[in-house]
Amino acid sequence: MRRFNRFMGFASALLIGTLLTQGTATAATDQGRSLKDRQSRIVGVWDVEVVVSNCETNATLFTFLAMHSYTAGGTGQVVPATNPASTSAYMMTWRHIAGNTYQMAFKMYRYDPNGVAVGWTVVSNEVSINNNATEYVGGGVAEAFDLDGNFQFASCPAFTGARFKG
Repeated sequence: MRRFNRFMGFASALLIGTLLTQGTATAATDQGRSLKDRQSRIVGVWDVEVVVSNCETNATLFTFLAMHSYTAGGTGQVVPATNPASTSAYMMTWRHIAGNTYQMAFKMYRYDPNGVAVGWTVVSNEVSINNNATEYVGGGVAEAFDLDGNFQFASCPAFTGARFKG
């Protein structure tokens, strides 16, 4: 009987320990999942309006529409609704900063009216997503370089996006 009581005590302690550990593991998993969900709220396809301004005077230089696609893992693509003879689609990297804020950078190649490559532009910006993850706003800096990598000029794009619904 003493042996049985010792076994039951050990089994009870093991069961209680397992339950306590399982609760902690579940809480940690839920916290990890919650963080991952917040980090990936930007994933998907977005309709975006871009307003490009002079960084010093804030005067609008031009506007255009684009599609932004954010994929899990921190990469994406931007397809501008501009003449494809003057620019390429852009490849992007993105990362979650905190809360509803994301930072991204993308690169595009530029061409003259004859289709000859003249350089590239690198855009660095931040956007903030609304609480429903259906819209975002943000802005940044676009730096243009010639084919030798010499800085040419900068502009300041602003972004307003809404999740693409098809």
